[in-house]
Amino acid sequence: MKLYIALAAVSLFTAIMIGSSLWSDQKIAKLGRELETAKQAAKISEALARELELKAAGYKHKIEYLEESLSALSLIANKQDGELKTLKTDTNDARLDVRRARTVQRIESTTAELCTKLAALGHACD
Repeated sequence: MKLYIALAAVSLFTAIMIGSSLWSDQKIAKLGRELETAKQAAKISEALARELELKAAGYKHKIEYLEESLSALSLIANKQDGELKTLKTDTNDARLDVRRARTVQRIESTTAELCTKLAALGHACD
């Protein structure tokens, strides 16, 4: 009877060992599949990251170009603002001169009258 109990204990131990071995093999296989899936996902992510880095570099180049263009346009705009201010000043001066010229009263005089007036001031006509 002791022999049967010992045989049963050995059989139970063997069954547990086989079961745990099968379970660990299954677990290792599952982890291996998960590892392969993770490797594939990493490769895809790496390829996407490279593609995005290339796009980012392209955008960076475009931004630099646009900033240079904006700077050049800003310089042109400042120059044109200065020119517009000069034109405005010139136009305002011309308008003032026209107004002044309109306010001057015309005096109808003959040449003889003008020479007499100039002679009175010390500038005789020749």
